[in-house]
Amino acid sequence: MFKSACDVMKKVVIVSASLLLTGAILEVLAQLMTTESMVPIFFAYAGVFAIGTGIVVLLGVFVAMMIPSISQKLDTCQH
Repeated sequence: MFKSACDVMKKVVIVSASLLLTGAILEVLAQLMTTESMVPIFFAYAGVFAIGTGIVVLLGVFVAMMIPSISQKLDTCQH
């Protein structure tokens, strides 16, 4: 089933924002942990990965918006 470009764009932006927020929370948790185990390191790497993925997804959306056919479909969106 084909979804409208508006719905897809909204969902992608929400996923990107969620990844950025999750990454920030993981980074804060990693900084607050004082244990000498691998858990803070895992949280730090997971946070960096989530933030990086969120940025890549958001950049992908902006690049896709510059494609003329997608841009025309997004012009018909009602906000």
